[in-house]
Amino acid sequence: MTGPIAEEFAPAEESISWAESATSELDVLIRTFFKGDVAEIVVEFDPDTGENVQKLKFKAKIPKDFRRKVTEAINNARHSFDQSIFAARNVLGQRAAKSVYYPWAQNPTDLDGLLKARAIDPRLWDTIRAHEPYPTSDTYPGGDDLIRMLATIANNKHTVGLSVNGLIAETKFPSIVGGFVESLSVLSPRWDARKREAELARWKGNVQIDGEYQFAFVICLENTPLSKPVDVMLALRSFTQRAKTVCETIKAKCLKLTN
Repeated sequence: MTGPIAEEFAPAEESISWAESATSELDVLIRTFFKGDVAEIVVEFDPDTGENVQKLKFKAKIPKDFRRKVTEAINNARHSFDQSIFAARNVLGQRAAKSVYYPWAQNPTDLDGLLKARAIDPRLWDTIRAHEPYPTSDTYPGGDDLIRMLATIANNKHTVGLSVNGLIAETKFPSIVGGFVESLSVLSPRWDARKREAELARWKGNVQIDGEYQFAFVICLENTPLSKPVDVMLALRSFTQRAKTVCETIKAKCLKLTN
C-alpha cells in the first residue's frame, strides 16, 4: 500500500519491525547461552535436618545483553500503539499537533472514559474496544493480564528483571548404592527461582545416587504480578503480535473510512 495512509502508519510499522528483530536476536542469544555449561548436579549437607541433599543448580549468570534486548523489544512495541493512534488521528481528522496515546485502561468503563478524554475519533472506538486493553477481572469479561502488565512495565519505565525457571521434564528412578541408610526420599523436583535450584533427593546414611534427569531452562520475567513465571520469549512475542494486530486493524479501519 502506498499513499498518505501508508506514510502515516510507517513509523508504527517500523517500531514493530524493530521489536520483532530484538526478539529474534534475544532468542538466538538465549539458545546459545543454554548450550553452555550452565547447570550442575551437586550434593550438599543440610545442617538443619542432618540430611544430604542432591540438587540441580543453575550456576551461570544471566548476561546483561538479555535485559537490553528485552527492554528494546518492549519499548519499541509499546511505542507502536501510540504511533498507530497518532497516525489514525492524522488520517481521519486534523493533523495532531501533539502526541496522542493508546488508551491502556483498568477496565471497560475506564476504557470508554479514555476514548472520550483523549479525543480519539469515535469511528475507531469499536476497533479499539475489540482489543480489550485492560486486565482480566471477575466483574467483566475479556481483558489480557500479560499484555496489560507489559504495557505497564513500558509506561512506568521499569527496569526489566529476568530470572531462570527450571523445568524437570523427566526423571528416571536412580540406581542407589550404599551401606547403612537411615532415610531416603526421592523427590518430585520443584524449582526454587530465588535459590535457582531444585532438590532431587534427600537421605541420611552412606548412599550414592545416580539419577537420570532430563531438564530444560527458560528465561522468565522477574517479579511480575502474574501467578506463574512468564517465559520472556512468549511475553515478547505476544506483546509484539498485539501491537501488530492493533496497527493493522486501525490502519484497515482508516482505509475503509477514507475510501
